Amino acid sequence: MLIEPQGQSLTAIQELERSTGEKITDCYQCGKCTAGCPASMDPPPSVLIRKLQLGMFDEVVSEQSIWSCMACLTCSERCPKGVSPAAIIEGLKLIHLRDMDPQVQAEELGQEFLAQSTQQAVVSGFRKFI
Repeated sequence: MLIEPQGQSLTAIQELERSTGEKITDCYQCGKCTAGCPASMDPPPSVLIRKLQLGMFDEVVSEQSIWSCMACLTCSERCPKGVSPAAIIEGLKLIHLRDMDPQVQAEELGQEFLAQSTQQAVVSGFRKFI
């Protein structure tokens, strides 16, 4: 049974699908992703995806278990429908970090700090924030 999310949750889920290239409604809850997950996430990947299907975006994006994901891609390899829970979880992490307050702005670091830092360190340090 599919439940159509409404309002802000629908917009957020559509943004998540657009950014990850995944279709959340393709998951039919077989549980293979959860059975193969070495991180023992609680709630597991299948439950996170089901909550997204139910429109519970705010609850899922603030779950602590998304930070337990090791991005090993076992869940993605096991999915018979080709859904990548790892990509969805990474998208949730990015949205969480982007919406965090306060955000760090590179311009606020100052010219002295930027001049003394290697470009690679600055870019990799802020790759999820900028």
